[in-house]
Amino acid sequence: MNPLKQAKLWWQRYTGEEETPLDGDTPAWAVSMMLHVVVLLSLALIGLGELPKSSPVITLLQSTAEETDVSMEEIAISEEIPESSGAESEESTEVAEALAPTLSEVSLVPVEADQDIVSEIHLEPMDALPTGQQMDASIIVKGAVGVGTTGASGAVDRLTAEIASSLDQRPTLVCWVFDQSVSLSAQRKEISSRLDRVFEELGANRSKQNRPDLTNIVVAFGKNVSLVTPKLTDDVNDVVDAIDSIPVDDSGAEMTFGAIFKAAEFSKVYRTTSPRKNVMIIVFTDEVGNDQNQADLTASYCSKLGIPVYVVGVPAPFGQQKVKIKYVEFDPKYASDVQWAVIEQGPETLYPEVVRVRSGNAADEAIDSGFGPFSLSKLCAATGGIYFCVHANRNATGRVNDSQTAAMSSQLRYFFDNETMRAYQPEYFANTKIDKLLLSNRAKEALVKAAHSSDLSPMESPTMTFPRQDDGKLAGLLSEAQKKAAVIEPKINALYGLLLPGVADREKILEKRWQAGYDLAMGRVLAMKVRTEAYNLMLAQAKSGMKFKDANSDTWQLRASKEVTVGSQTEKLAKQATMYLERVVKDHPGTPWALLASNELQNPLGYVWDERHTGVNDPPKPGGGGGGNPPPPNDTKKNLPPPKPKRDVKNI
Repeated sequence: MNPLKQAKLWWQRYTGEEETPLDGDTPAWAVSMMLHVVVLLSLALIGLGELPKSSPVITLLQSTAEETDVSMEEIAISEEIPESSGAESEESTEVAEALAPTLSEVSLVPVEADQDIVSEIHLEPMDALPTGQQMDASIIVKGAVGVGTTGASGAVDRLTAEIASSLDQRPTLVCWVFDQSVSLSAQRKEISSRLDRVFEELGANRSKQNRPDLTNIVVAFGKNVSLVTPKLTDDVNDVVDAIDSIPVDDSGAEMTFGAIFKAAEFSKVYRTTSPRKNVMIIVFTDEVGNDQNQADLTASYCSKLGIPVYVVGVPAPFGQQKVKIKYVEFDPKYASDVQWAVIEQGPETLYPEVVRVRSGNAADEAIDSGFGPFSLSKLCAATGGIYFCVHANRNATGRVNDSQTAAMSSQLRYFFDNETMRAYQPEYFANTKIDKLLLSNRAKEALVKAAHSSDLSPMESPTMTFPRQDDGKLAGLLSEAQKKAAVIEPKINALYGLLLPGVADREKILEKRWQAGYDLAMGRVLAMKVRTEAYNLMLAQAKSGMKFKDANSDTWQLRASKEVTVGSQTEKLAKQATMYLERVVKDHPGTPWALLASNELQNPLGYVWDERHTGVNDPPKPGGGGGGNPPPPNDTKKNLPPPKPKRDVKNI
């Protein structure tokens, strides 16, 4: 019988019902579904082979020590917190955080080249400093160029730590290089007396030479370079005596970079032959040097040999090449009065970045730049050394006048905090790289071009008082005064024309130093332009005719005012000048740029007319007789010794 009919019969007998689920289309649907299930199961099983039998995994534990049976009752739990280190300690992750001179949210540790390997491969200095989760303000980074101290002795103390660190690595040769100039002679005595303490701290004293791994040479330079110690010495007496024996060179010439190169050349054998020594070159000088054309060659040579150069020098004056120093005579055969000598201690950048605008009483005063002279600072940065800016008045909180300026120190009126100035460090790149940097931004290029121009001085003693004898004479006085404005206006416009193309790229500048430099230049040049144009327009206004309000008045008096009331274009430029200057003060507090901008803002941009009575038209008063007898001649002869000669300060 058909299986389908059998199924129907079974359903009818089992339920007693005539109709079954298999009536109609149901049988065909059920069969189709069953066929599809069979096909799908067949496809799923295709390709499956026999699964490998898994082998049991056996782990063997072998004790490295003798087994000891300890019951739970014998275990004592201490309630004291154990002293642990690292991230497991009580301080948790704070102990494991890195210390670095620069604060960063993401830790960055650059790979340092091994200085023990001397090769001809030149490594460019890193653009980024190591960064960590925390910042230690006491760290002085190698390659730093604005480490300020109040005296050379303070720098020597810091150098002691550098020498000790080098000795921890291997035997070390220290090359002591001294400027022979007159101005540094007193400082040399101070330094040599300080070295006793240095060597004592390093474990090498006069009584016992117990640091044979510390050797020294002494080099002196002036017009010429000389090796004061003929050979290496580990005797403290030899070093101190050599420094004290350095003669004064009053030629005025200083071969600074030649002396550093010679010290490196002498030390080369100790860096390239076994057993190698570490070598440090420590330079003491108060000028830039007359052989700056040798700076890059010297830096390259020292870098290839792995010799860091440390300079105990002077701060560069902000945006200036030369500065006055307070020379106090120390030699009894010369007159002991104070003299002000001009020496070269700057600038702090490769190209000038400060537009010299003499627009106030303090405009010509030299101030601290926060960094050393460019060539020496670049040398320290390239070799991984440190430049120490030494000035006795560095801790002054206000303006330093002449009487407060320390003897043998530069005439710097203001000083700035090292930490603040760190964000304004100049670029110590190769000259070609700096040139590309300038070409990449029109504002930077415009600033350097404007700073290259000659100093811009305001009108020389502009006339401010105009008595009126009659209209013709008053007009003549006003016209004569306008000539002074006519002389200076073309120079101001030319300088403004150099800066103006940079406006388009000003907002693209990211570096604080360039931001402050361009804004200060624009603000000061615009301020001088406004003052000159406003003066000229005020005189033209008077020439067109003005009447006194008081019948007794006979003189017009021009007075400086914060408001610019003449010429719509001049008023617009005045607002721009104020905007630039105020932005410098706001964005760069505690810097030389902010100081100069603040001084500029205190100098009004406009003028107003006042009237007063001077009696220009009053009748002359009768003159009185002088009379009187002249004082009797002093016939007393005094036997005074001849005056002592003064030292020629041109060559100190």
